[in-house]
Amino acid sequence: MDIHLKMWNKIKIGEIRRDALDSMLKDYNGRRVKDRWIFITYYYNIPAIVALTVVLLGASITSEISNYFITGISIFAGLFFNLLLVVADKMNVKKRILDLDSNEETKNYVIRYKHFSEQLISQISYAIVISLVLIILMFLTHFGTWLSTIDAIDLTNFISFYIPILDTVIFYFGVKFIIMLFVILSSMYVMLLDDLKIKK
Repeated sequence: MDIHLKMWNKIKIGEIRRDALDSMLKDYNGRRVKDRWIFITYYYNIPAIVALTVVLLGASITSEISNYFITGISIFAGLFFNLLLVVADKMNVKKRILDLDSNEETKNYVIRYKHFSEQLISQISYAIVISLVLIILMFLTHFGTWLSTIDAIDLTNFISFYIPILDTVIFYFGVKFIIMLFVILSSMYVMLLDDLKIKK
């Protein structure tokens, strides 16, 4: 019998990632921008270069440092969950505004805000996914520390290979997480300024 293992359809990690990356290739009106290479440079090339450079310079994440990072990233993940609710609630408010005032300017504003909200929700969701990945990777640093305490088996070669690779991956996703923070901050800034202009 041919059995295909499928992902549980309640888990949408791939869809979240796809929508978030796609949103960063669009402007706030939902139009696709042409400078795809700029996105690739900032989101893929720069994190890889930074991660490799930092590791080659001898930086490493110890168990104690990882505990601080886990705490900080967990706080950000919690804030992101709250931000998702805020964005969704504001979108409902905009829809009610359209019901009360259906002139062309208001209609265009609500449509623009809808595109913006969809992009921001996908970006925030993806930032939460990255934060969870980082937390898991940070916990793996404890595994490397635990291995180094075992005297019965010679694991020197494995540890010397395992730790730099893990550090590189952590720094890579760490830089990506910082980039996502700036993207979300910039999007919120644009949204709030747009709100103020409309209210005026």
